[in-house]
Amino acid sequence: MNRIMKYAAAALVAATAVSTLGGCEQLEKKAPEDTVAVSFGDTNIMLDEVTYMIRSMEYTYESYFGSNICGNDMGDGSGMTVGDYIKQMSLSQLRQTLVLNEYAKKNGIELSDDQKAKVDEAIEKLQTESEDYLDAVGATDELIEKTYTENAIANLVYMDLVADVDTTVGDDEFLRKKIAYVKLTPSELTETTAADEATTEVSSDEDSSEEASSIENTEAESESASKDVTTSTEEASSEKASTEAVSTEEASSENVSELSSEASTEDSTEVETLSEEEQERQDAMNDAADKILKEFEEGNDAADFISDYQNDSHFTATNSEISISEDGTAVYNAAAWALSTDECTVYKSDDGSIYIIRCLDDNDEEARQSAIDSEIESRKTALFSEKYAEIQEESSKFKVDEDVIDTIRFTTPVYVAPSEEETSESETNGEETSESETNGEETSESETGGEKTSENETSEEESVKAENSSESDESEEVVSEASSEEESK
Repeated sequence: MNRIMKYAAAALVAATAVSTLGGCEQLEKKAPEDTVAVSFGDTNIMLDEVTYMIRSMEYTYESYFGSNICGNDMGDGSGMTVGDYIKQMSLSQLRQTLVLNEYAKKNGIELSDDQKAKVDEAIEKLQTESEDYLDAVGATDELIEKTYTENAIANLVYMDLVADVDTTVGDDEFLRKKIAYVKLTPSELTETTAADEATTEVSSDEDSSEEASSIENTEAESESASKDVTTSTEEASSEKASTEAVSTEEASSENVSELSSEASTEDSTEVETLSEEEQERQDAMNDAADKILKEFEEGNDAADFISDYQNDSHFTATNSEISISEDGTAVYNAAAWALSTDECTVYKSDDGSIYIIRCLDDNDEEARQSAIDSEIESRKTALFSEKYAEIQEESSKFKVDEDVIDTIRFTTPVYVAPSEEETSESETNGEETSESETNGEETSESETGGEKTSENETSEEESVKAENSSESDESEEVVSEASSEEESK
């Protein structure tokens, strides 16, 4: 992905203007390469180029989220479909690239010979390794070269604009601790036990309002004997109640008392049965927690012993290794943060789960550096957004022919998932990662908060990452590598 597209999302609100450059009748007479879709000052961008950009982004979205994703609602209350959003973001990307390339021309920012060479290498790699993708999105050699070159220049401008970003952080800032934990989650109660639990809860409520319950039951028993029997606690105590009604109430209360006594006996049995089951479950969980804690204290890896606890009917057992910060939101975070390297603890949550935690490293330098990098990138985002807003204000006027853009539809997916046969063949040829390795990667993504989803799914800034990723990632790398080489010289 073109990094500048990722970090400039805040500035890309798709404030596109509507133009009247052409209509449907005009489109029928002209080929896409001859149909103006967007204008930027005196520069015209043809329909084939805009279509190529939109299809590229569509391809990425469909590869991540399924072939029918474009017709889905965004779910943000805007009424916009994913396809509409792809169009909007593609036009936003296009505008940004044009604005930054115009800025580069005005300020003498050009690609070096080394950078141009790397662009050529990236294009050759794309053409060699991504033929299916290029065919699907309608890419021509001319469009590929134009897109790669303009993206590379845009990235060069981005790096120039954020070059003076503040990169200083305190020595103790972004401290991270690496922990391992095993979570024991209590199994669900049986249906019978769950029903008993509900009954017990009702009985408890009745006991807490004994006087009101007694009066209400008395009223039910004595309704035929007297119409003066009261319907609330306050009325029951009223002086207006008749002597006859009170007498009836007292007589009925004896019967109710007997019934209540019998019910209490039954409820006590239910509570006792429930307690036995819960106690058995808690004993099993506590016993397992003690054993796991001992394993951790002996320095053993959870992956080596977790299988011993995954077939217990009283609970489910899962394990993970993650890095945490002091302000983490996990229920166990405070308990884990208090640990030093090789120290262990047991944390019991309110939902009945038990966490057995071991601190693997109380100064996870790799995680800390990652957090610092993320912070610096956030600062770059903010700085770029500020400067880009000023540049855009002074740039040429960006106009969109909405009638032309509307001709781009999402009727047929551009991404076709590999068939089972193709997948099987690929695995046979050793082109696919082994199942164990894949599972490990998925676990890692989950442990780090699902990076794949968070980077590509919901927000404007995140979704920009998906735009023309096959091209933009490489053009970004091209400029970055070339820039690094120049700096080293």
